[in-house]
Amino acid sequence: MLTKTTMQEIQDLKLQGFTQAEIASYYTKQGKKPPSRPTIAKYYAMDVVPDHPGEKLAKDKAFDKEPFKSAILRILENNEKTDYCMSSVYDVLEESFIENGEFDHLPGNEQTLRNYIHYLEETGQVHHDPDHKRVYEHVFDTPPGDQMLIDFGEKRLGKSVDIFFICLLLRYSRFLLVYAQDHKFNAVDACTAIYTAFCRLGGRVRQLVIDQDSVFVASETYGEVIKTQVFEDFCTEQELKVWTCRKADPESKGPIENSVGFVKKNFFSARNITCIDDVWRSLPGWLVRKNNRVHQATYCVPSVVFESNEKKALSPLLPSVYDKSGMNLIDYEIGSQPYLTYKSCRYSVPKKYAYSTVKYMVSGNKIHILDMDRKHICSHNLSELRGSYNQLPEHKKEEGGAYLEILEKLRSKWNCYDFMHFINGFRKENGHFVADQLRAVDRYLDEQKPTKSFVAMVMKECCENYRYKYSQFKAVFDLRKAEEQATGEEGTTYRQTGTGVEYKGMDVYTRAFQDRIEKAEVEKV
Repeated sequence: MLTKTTMQEIQDLKLQGFTQAEIASYYTKQGKKPPSRPTIAKYYAMDVVPDHPGEKLAKDKAFDKEPFKSAILRILENNEKTDYCMSSVYDVLEESFIENGEFDHLPGNEQTLRNYIHYLEETGQVHHDPDHKRVYEHVFDTPPGDQMLIDFGEKRLGKSVDIFFICLLLRYSRFLLVYAQDHKFNAVDACTAIYTAFCRLGGRVRQLVIDQDSVFVASETYGEVIKTQVFEDFCTEQELKVWTCRKADPESKGPIENSVGFVKKNFFSARNITCIDDVWRSLPGWLVRKNNRVHQATYCVPSVVFESNEKKALSPLLPSVYDKSGMNLIDYEIGSQPYLTYKSCRYSVPKKYAYSTVKYMVSGNKIHILDMDRKHICSHNLSELRGSYNQLPEHKKEEGGAYLEILEKLRSKWNCYDFMHFINGFRKENGHFVADQLRAVDRYLDEQKPTKSFVAMVMKECCENYRYKYSQFKAVFDLRKAEEQATGEEGTTYRQTGTGVEYKGMDVYTRAFQDRIEKAEVEKV
């Protein structure tokens, strides 16, 4: 039976003067299947279209009675999804009415229920909250050489084999580049891949379109994006702008998401890959073939569009510390002073590189220094002051091993509560002679062979009175020793023995106890 719209359309064509044969031809020209001639004749002969066509032919709805109708409407309205699983609804009805013994069987089968649910939806008896569907806007192509889209992918090939890859897609030409490795990409790996892609393309794009991946973005707060330090330095070095997509919104970067899925399905699915070496052997040839095919979104060949239009629009290459070829690196021999000279300015390197050869390159406003294995040593901001010495804090002269050696030696013998206070005072007062001063203290203590408690008392007095020279320490030590020896004539508390053990008589403790009692009584008064 025709829909009411088609019936009304036949009536409208009749009023416009169409014959029955012309009405059939009209539907054919519209690319639609025309109704049969008897059907056209039937509705052509009518004066008006009936309000409820087919009402007499309609069958009774088996589920259109209580309590089934209310139960079905309640189930459908509580379900937020619009594509119901009819068998699940039927199962709920069986659970509600059959298992509890209220009915012996349902009034219809699953197909009957399916037809009834469609009837409820078509007649508007099922009320759902309005769908908040996303409205899409066509994204127009950017100018040639303007944007490169970047995203990461992962393919698990077995229990212990994971392949990680990065896709880089030129938005204008859809030229695709892919780099793979056997471990997750970090910021350095990603920046190296991007610069390698620039070298492959023969130039730089002006803007990178990235996701909020932790490789690139440290944090994002209401659109305020803070990039990771490595990626920030790379963008500054290469003079790149960055467009950051919204978090967890893959639909905002459809082309690159499709490219990641395309790599998984087209490259990995039919290949027997057991390790990363298999990927490295097959991936370059696969990329050449796919970049020479007609792209289904643009109906153009990416490699042809790139070579003819986009390549000449790319910005010139800039040197980078992530350049694997090493063609931009310059050798330099470090002399007795651990500095590299560039345009009359000197830039520090760690002291272990003195009398050796390093490599350096200048990129933007920075100079990068690497060792002969092209491992990064340090970077300096270029100085505008000719003849200046530029030293990083970590390259300042470190404390010599002699000081640390004598420090540990003293600690093992005379460690006490005020020991580090005493040592720090010596460091501050004696500067680069601290090792000599501490060595003299160590020799003197070895000669005198005092007890550990006596040395602790002397160190405490030195700290309280700021005595941080060897001569001052010796004076305090001798004074305290003389006092103890004077006391020792009446009942000494300082007496050297072969074992270095200090002996005290009971009269010393008795006198100290009496002095404390007298002092307490005086304080009460």
